[in-house]
Amino acid sequence: MKKTSQSIVKSRTKAVQMWHSYTEHEIFKVKEWITLSIEQLIQKDNNLLNPSKIKSAFRIEGQKDLNREVHETTINHRLARYLEDYLGQYGFEEYYCDIEYNRYINNRKMVFSLKTHQQIEVRPDIIIHKRERIDEPIPHLLVIEAKKYSTTDKDRNHIHDLMWDNNYQYKYGLLISYYVVNETINCELLTLNDGRFIKHIFGVSKQKTN
Repeated sequence: MKKTSQSIVKSRTKAVQMWHSYTEHEIFKVKEWITLSIEQLIQKDNNLLNPSKIKSAFRIEGQKDLNREVHETTINHRLARYLEDYLGQYGFEEYYCDIEYNRYINNRKMVFSLKTHQQIEVRPDIIIHKRERIDEPIPHLLVIEAKKYSTTDKDRNHIHDLMWDNNYQYKYGLLISYYVVNETINCELLTLNDGRFIKHIFGVSKQKTN
């Protein structure tokens, strides 16, 4: 008899933690996919990545000029689009790319916090997942926290929790800082090996190519 979504949730919650296996080739492939997607963001939406004020004759009476720091959700939306564009190219065509996704089947997205040992509600910036198809292999592939400046301990804790929690067990986590360095977008890819989080740090140049 086919399991219902609730029975799957229950069984996963009680399950013994099973770690993912990784190969150097797969990690390289994931980094390449992320890098290519960020390069597309730089090429096509570079004006979202420069927070400096620009010269403009346009004025609104009673308002002062602001810098160009748009809300990070605007940037994340564009990055999510490019990540989704290359899903098939990197063998992830069965997945969806969503931003600010706050559901787990019919439930709020709750995780067990490794820091507080309590259930907490989370809403990741970007996730690559199979939505309600949680009975399929690796339903949760990549969870991302992407911020304008430095990511925080809270961001990192949410990534850790979603990779650890038996209901999710995301295979990869990713922390991104868009503005913290002028020359590059900083990335930290996380894997979880035998209960240890491993960092794979890399940067993507903001220099546009012709």
